[in-house]
Amino acid sequence: MVLFLAGLVPGGVMAEAKGTGPEASSAAIGDPEGTGESPYPPEVQVCLGCHTVDKEGARGPKAAPPLWGVVGREPTPEGVATERWGRASLDRWLTNPRSVAPETRSRFPGYADPERREKVLRFLESQQ
Repeated sequence: MVLFLAGLVPGGVMAEAKGTGPEASSAAIGDPEGTGESPYPPEVQVCLGCHTVDKEGARGPKAAPPLWGVVGREPTPEGVATERWGRASLDRWLTNPRSVAPETRSRFPGYADPERREKVLRFLESQQ
């Protein structure tokens, strides 16, 4: 099993993933209430192409493990170089996913900017 985060194209813009095109529901692209605005920071919206973030997983199956409760959880796929997802291992993933999971099929290149990573880490820590 491998990890997915989100499909990105050069410049950090989210590419259309399967099921997230114009015909997809707004919930699939980070607008769970259908208001036209996402409650998630842009740095987290990138994750929503492949991950769910809701507690019950009610937004439907995705290609990657759910992010709700990820902090402290064992990695789902094999080949991940950490026993539990904590702040340090998630920061390594967010910096360079292949440093944590060399065989990942994720196209997420990582965030070089520590402020962007911090926004995602704070969000993940709030999802418990």
